[in-house]
Amino acid sequence: MAARIRGLEKNEAPWHLRWFYRVMPKMFGKDLTPAKIQMRVPTIFWGTIGMEAELSRKRRVSLRLAQLAKVRTAARVGCPF
Repeated sequence: MAARIRGLEKNEAPWHLRWFYRVMPKMFGKDLTPAKIQMRVPTIFWGTIGMEAELSRKRRVSLRLAQLAKVRTAARVGCPF
């Protein structure tokens, strides 16, 4: 199932979001469609980054387990990767 909204490509992104296109493949191995869709509204994107940063400050669950939970959740709701 494809996303309804087309993600923002690197050449369309504002300068302050382009760094993420270099980081995404290093972190995840490919570009993630949900992140590209969030980049269409930069305030939502930066808010999500801030929320993730605050949640990861105090780690009660291992990082590996948290990432696995996020991937499984995305797969269940049908996010195309």
